[in-house]
Amino acid sequence: MTWLVPPQYLCLDIETISGDPCEAEEWVRRCWTPAKNWRPATIGARYLEMVAKKEERLALLDTCPILSVQLRTEVDIRVVHWMPIDETQLSVAAVERCADEHAMLARVAELLSGTDCDTLIIGHNVKRFDLPKLRRAMLKYGIRLPACLVYRDQQVYDTMREWSRFTLDERLFIGLSELLEACGIPSHKELLDGAHVPQLYEEGRYKEILVYAIADVVAEWNVFLRMTGQANGVVRPRETPPVDESERIAEAASSELSAGPSGTTPEVGPEPVHPDNAPEPQPEPKPVVEAGDDLDALLAELGV
Repeated sequence: MTWLVPPQYLCLDIETISGDPCEAEEWVRRCWTPAKNWRPATIGARYLEMVAKKEERLALLDTCPILSVQLRTEVDIRVVHWMPIDETQLSVAAVERCADEHAMLARVAELLSGTDCDTLIIGHNVKRFDLPKLRRAMLKYGIRLPACLVYRDQQVYDTMREWSRFTLDERLFIGLSELLEACGIPSHKELLDGAHVPQLYEEGRYKEILVYAIADVVAEWNVFLRMTGQANGVVRPRETPPVDESERIAEAASSELSAGPSGTTPEVGPEPVHPDNAPEPQPEPKPVVEAGDDLDALLAELGV
């Protein structure tokens, strides 16, 4: 399954688990540079401190495994993962289990191939974490990158970066929990945080991870709606560029030339349709969840 029509908006979020502890020291050796005026003893102490810090956050390294990918569009909430749990639906979210990380990333690439250059990708710190992680992981497994992960002109709305337009604070970083509070949206981060996901995975608490993943992508979607003036629960269609007036004038002139003697072109009505052959009216597709999800209600339904 992929989207029949490219989504207008796509909110994307990933969850990761801890990688190899040896990679923490490898990262420090590759990326960390001590100050030139430090003494050898200071360099040694700071080096060990940096390794210890990286070991505490192994799930944030380039090489750490991606456990799940959450996608939210106007009509769909979906979690793709490779945990040993066979849930296929949690509340309004579809859940897809894959055999391993490779299969999960291939499935995500297939879904993302359903976007186009007009799809706006949304996320929190998505430019510096989620998208780079997906690109690197797909390269590792030899998976063909979907166009939305390739081209720099793909439109991205990163709520972390956009927050600088809403505050006088000069910080480049704002956590999702703080941003939810600033937007007046209930936060699930008090119950569970992404830093807990590796521990939950080790303890086999897979359903809790899925619940947290759904809550995360819903929260990011709601923040986007608030920050773009769409908090009334209706996703606004993108504004299309105005039609060139010269085209309208040319159409009007052509119409006048083809008009009859009375100066009007007779309208041609539709062909009569026999009642037995009349097509049945098709209901308009409704979103799985209206934009601006009630996070409290969703968490309650998920059992949080």
